[in-house]
Amino acid sequence: MESGADNMAGMNLSQLMAVLAALAVLIGLGIVWRRRRSRQSPAEREQARRMAVNSSGRLTDGVLVESPYGPTPSQTPELLFYRYSASGVEYTAAQDVSTLSDQVPLDICRPGLITGVKYDPRRPSNSIVVCEQWSGLDNDRADAAPPNGA
Repeated sequence: MESGADNMAGMNLSQLMAVLAALAVLIGLGIVWRRRRSRQSPAEREQARRMAVNSSGRLTDGVLVESPYGPTPSQTPELLFYRYSASGVEYTAAQDVSTLSDQVPLDICRPGLITGVKYDPRRPSNSIVVCEQWSGLDNDRADAAPPNGA
């Protein structure tokens, strides 16, 4: 026959296991809740991408291929299409500028415009021509000749 002390120790161990299991579930739920709460919207992810390319990107010359602000209406009114070279490879890219309208100079933003392009040196296809803190679309480049091969 078990003594009262043995029964009490067994009950405490099972209670301890139940408390630990409940804590593990609560911690797991807390992690899931925090991850869902801290998810970025697509606009926030795009802004973070632009800022990362701006802060660590390399600068090269490019040329606008298509612009929503050119003389002929664009099929994609919120995109700037541009071409640039990085490490001997030519890239054609597009950037959504719908949230950056105050950074885009409408009077010069047209196909053929020479532009600065910042790109990620680890992934050269990841590039920008404009962001909240920088613009490759400036008046100094508007009258320049296209870069070689662009």
